[in-house]
Amino acid sequence: MEKEYLTVRTLAGLLDMSEQTVYKLLREGIIPGRVKVGKSVRFNKEVVMDWLQRGGDTDE
Repeated sequence: MEKEYLTVRTLAGLLDMSEQTVYKLLREGIIPGRVKVGKSVRFNKEVVMDWLQRGGDTDE
């Protein structure tokens, strides 16, 4: 199965927040599943969806 990745814009829409807030949460280490592609950031969709189902818990 091929992994799916979300852009910051797509994740912001999914979470109903601004892209700036996604970047802030990323800097704070709150959103898991970050993958750097050059200067771009993507998020592993499976990891993010699991995190959301756990209620956005930052403890692994």
